[in-house]
Amino acid sequence: MFLQKIRDRAQGWFAYTIIGMLIIPFAVWGINYYFESGGPMDAALVGDSKISMQEFQRAYQQQRQQMQAMFGGNADPALLDGPRLKQQVLQQLVKERVLSQLAHEQGLRIGDRQLHDVIVALPAFQQNSRFDKELYERWLRNQGYVAATFEENFRQVKATEQLRESVVDSALFTPVELDRLIAVLKQQRELQYTVLALENYVAKVTVEDAKIQEYFEKNKHRFVNPEQVQVQFIELKLAQLAEGVVVSEEDLKTAYQDQIAKYGQPEERSASHLLVKLPLNPSPAEVEQAQLKAKQIADDLHSGARSFDQVMQEAKADVSGKLEGGELGVIGKGMFDSPAFETALFALQKPGDVSDPVRMPSGFHVIRLDGITPAQVKPFEEVREIVAKELRQQQAENRFYEITQNLANFSYEHPDSLESAAKALDAPIQDSGWFSRKGGEGIAANPKLIESAFGEDVLKRGVNSEPLELAPGHVVVIRIKDHRDATPRTLEESREEIVKILREQQAREAIAKDAEMLKSRAAKGEHLQTLAKELGGKYQNAGLVSRDAPGVDRAVLATAFRLPQPETGKVALGSIALANGDQVVLEVAQVIPGQKDALSEEERKSIAQQLTQQAGSGQFEGLVDSARIKTKVVTYGDRL
Repeated sequence: MFLQKIRDRAQGWFAYTIIGMLIIPFAVWGINYYFESGGPMDAALVGDSKISMQEFQRAYQQQRQQMQAMFGGNADPALLDGPRLKQQVLQQLVKERVLSQLAHEQGLRIGDRQLHDVIVALPAFQQNSRFDKELYERWLRNQGYVAATFEENFRQVKATEQLRESVVDSALFTPVELDRLIAVLKQQRELQYTVLALENYVAKVTVEDAKIQEYFEKNKHRFVNPEQVQVQFIELKLAQLAEGVVVSEEDLKTAYQDQIAKYGQPEERSASHLLVKLPLNPSPAEVEQAQLKAKQIADDLHSGARSFDQVMQEAKADVSGKLEGGELGVIGKGMFDSPAFETALFALQKPGDVSDPVRMPSGFHVIRLDGITPAQVKPFEEVREIVAKELRQQQAENRFYEITQNLANFSYEHPDSLESAAKALDAPIQDSGWFSRKGGEGIAANPKLIESAFGEDVLKRGVNSEPLELAPGHVVVIRIKDHRDATPRTLEESREEIVKILREQQAREAIAKDAEMLKSRAAKGEHLQTLAKELGGKYQNAGLVSRDAPGVDRAVLATAFRLPQPETGKVALGSIALANGDQVVLEVAQVIPGQKDALSEEERKSIAQQLTQQAGSGQFEGLVDSARIKTKVVTYGDRL
């Protein structure tokens, strides 16, 4: 109706008014504002470089997925979706961009060959111990990358790694500093201590009924029988299906023939190259100049005026950075995004042949074929078991998917019972034990199942759940069998727990008081062994101990080595409460510094290396902070 009125009245003064209202925003922001994706495109400016919203969103989603995988169902939505995580991701991107610019200023570069070797060696892109181009491309798609963007980003990452290594490797840790550190690390202390056991104090405590009653009245909210449920479920497991799959010999041979390339070694070629490099966004003139230079090199090689090795030596000596050359190693088909390189390489007939210039994003390549490894195929008998396992798994997965779909359909079409699904799938209906929102035993320990069992559909509406994937290849559908509301516990039901709480409280108060008294008397000269007998404690004379002495509690050692060096003729006293509630009072009588020869030469080198790396890491962080201060950074937190 409203739109029709506009159409009816879109003439005369009304039409001019509407047009005038539209002209104003077009004049201010431009018509493109209405046809572009809308809104700001940058999350931050770092110097002259921009961090796009797309780049930020990709990094944020990756970080969010990692945290979800780490915490599982316990991840706090406020943490995952809140502003704090977004700011952390943005600041990390800013730091990386500052580092990248710093590396560029230092002249650090990653060549095409280096980049290629690193990427094809990454475990994430390996299949059967070989680089898998399809796996690589699928990963790029899943992460929202195009190959050129990912490879350029990766190039920057490796350049910043070079920067970090150059700073860390230049750090120094002198022998004098090492000797001082050894004197501290290998220090020994003469130690004796008394342990007061909490369990002995708990055993002595009696609790009055009035105290139990008082505690119960003040803490009734703590003594509740939790809400509980018991569920029925139908369970499907892929592993069980795979065990029952039988494959015929004919099927195995057919599968082998269908995937014969998978069980073979395709032809590979080793090659070397000469590269006339192009800048990141070359002008037509720069492209033409590089192409002419590459053609001149190819013509010289074809005519014999110069050898390939001679030009490679010239490339190594080139200080302009525009010419690069070297061995590329073994190359298989599908390793490059652009087919031009491999097309040229696999068109060469014999080792020693040289290609014409080949245009790639990095520049113009002239390729020499160094060797050919013919294709090889493993015989059927050699891979028979592998084929059988994969075929059984494939058939089981197909069957599992089909059964899971049927389970979903039956449980949805008959929401008030699992009987129809169980009968159709010939699967038993199983019962869980009772469990609360904290979980139970067996499948009731799974967070997904617990969440579903106490959810709106299953608990409140009483219908079957959707299929729940508890783990890869493990699916269940559940429904409530029985339910118990949360109920307050009586005093008698809570008595045992209250007595335990009160006894431990009183015992902790008593043991802490005795520990202070013991320490005070030891400070006046009484021996720890005598005091231990009096208070029912356990005395230990550990003698000279190092920081990692076996047989002494780590917390006791840590406390002993934090005490000041005792004055002549006196002891240094300390105390600590252990994790189990025991109290320890300890004495250090003397401190013996570690000697230079306390470590072997190999140990000295190892420690020196670790400390040098720590010092270098600190220097690197200082360098990054300094560069960050000098770089103009503008962040748009309101756009995240």
